[in-house]
Amino acid sequence: MVKARIEIIGSLIACSEGVRDDWREISKWLGEKLRAQYGDLVEVAYYDLFDDPKPALPENAKLPIVMVNRKILSQGGKISIPAIKAELMNCGIKQGIE
Repeated sequence: MVKARIEIIGSLIACSEGVRDDWREISKWLGEKLRAQYGDLVEVAYYDLFDDPKPALPENAKLPIVMVNRKILSQGGKISIPAIKAELMNCGIKQGIE
């Protein structure tokens, strides 16, 4: 059975109101959404740039980095559900639950 691990690397975001943890929250939400659609075929993991374990970063990386099965899907932009779903399909993973 083909499975996919989606890894997101981000960090805290400083703003006028203080510090936000938006990418961690989006990753959690994304994980719940994808588990509802794909079941156990998909796992989402979030890594903060400054927490242990320290994630390995590509040269000149821009956050957030989104990887599917260690392949960089995007960096420095929004976390795109359609792009992630397209990559899951390329990996042979189909939605089990609609």
